[in-house]
Amino acid sequence: MSCTSAGACTTAGYYFNASGTELTLAEVWNGTSWTVQATPNPYPADDTFSGVSCGAASACTAVGSAPDPGGSETSTLSEAGD
Repeated sequence: MSCTSAGACTTAGYYFNASGTELTLAEVWNGTSWTVQATPNPYPADDTFSGVSCGAASACTAVGSAPDPGGSETSTLSEAGD
């Protein structure tokens, strides 16, 4: 989790959908409630975020990994939002 103030935090990770597939997840705290953000899933099978850093309330970057389509290697996954 990364916070730029008590009312501006972002967390990133992953969740399992109904089919049991890992997909990226990011949520933003506005001081009152969490809101799920749209995130990429380039190879929607076991895509995950493992960390997030925010330089400003609306400028965060999440990093993680995604398996290649052949499943033999893992690629770095990075997503920046503003």
